[in-house]
Amino acid sequence: MATRPSSVLTFSDRPMRRFAPVSLALALALTGCGGGSAEDAESGKTGAGSVDDAFGSVHIAGAERVVALSVSDADAALAAGVVPVAMTEAPVEPVMPWAQETIAERGGDDPELFKWSTEDTIPFEDIAAWEPDLILATGTIIGEDTHEQLSEIAPTLATAEEGHPDSWRSQAERVSTVLDAEDVGVEAIETAQTAIDDAAKEHPDLDGRSFLVALFHSPDQVGVLSDRNAATVQFFSELGLELDPVADDMTAGKVPDSLSLEKLDVLQSDILVGYFPDPKLRKKYDGVPTFSSLPTVEGGHFYQPTDEEWRGLRSVSALALPEIVGPIAEKLDKAAVGS
Repeated sequence: MATRPSSVLTFSDRPMRRFAPVSLALALALTGCGGGSAEDAESGKTGAGSVDDAFGSVHIAGAERVVALSVSDADAALAAGVVPVAMTEAPVEPVMPWAQETIAERGGDDPELFKWSTEDTIPFEDIAAWEPDLILATGTIIGEDTHEQLSEIAPTLATAEEGHPDSWRSQAERVSTVLDAEDVGVEAIETAQTAIDDAAKEHPDLDGRSFLVALFHSPDQVGVLSDRNAATVQFFSELGLELDPVADDMTAGKVPDSLSLEKLDVLQSDILVGYFPDPKLRKKYDGVPTFSSLPTVEGGHFYQPTDEEWRGLRSVSALALPEIVGPIAEKLDKAAVGS
């Protein structure tokens, strides 16, 4: 797994495309199925090795060749004891440390790595060439047409609800079920939950504090994560933090979730989590009065995740949580107390 340059991050968890295409005839020749009833899609469980999703039902016994369409899908497969034959490349580094460690423990061949950005750049032919018996797409958003195309290659497990990535718990449950490894999945969930609970107990100053998550992706625009269902928001909420009410105004369209420099004063939460894909941008924003004068910045209530922490926050998984929750909670605690 050779290291490659990281991509510029956005609030999309979808990776960007790499890999040259192979024969379309091969893609069409390697077919499977993934249809069925969509009832009970929220729970997603219909029996050992069988799971419902937004587009139907997937049933497979003992999948061994798994392709993961998101970083968290790869984590979920690894947590269930299966090393993917191919997986999406993480933007920060090709394979995150917790995944690298698990792959080494499991042994076997390293997964192939690929990138994609939009559904029409999914490398269908490459996926077919890897001859999967299961494709995982529970941590990213695909439409029904894309699901059908992937299902022509192999049974494809999409999200439980169309348009919404699974929570880390739901993902771990559903992936371990379809891989017929529910006991392993339960253990991974319990380990992750214990890590969260321990961190919350160790840092009581986080309880009840409001927070916002911002991406400083350009010199003149700041994106704010306003979706309460987002994995990142749920992660912070489990530590006792509360999403600032302005996020609901953004979701309702009353306040834009992409802010110009003149509008940064709406970021009035107790703690501001701010990620800078380019370190030079932080220096630039330190010279912007509407940023430097924010109470969170002036008072030391600003938490700036590292690249690795940010990737973990954007692709929360049962595999990643035991590794990231402790260090992140400690830094959040310092931001809660301030300077």
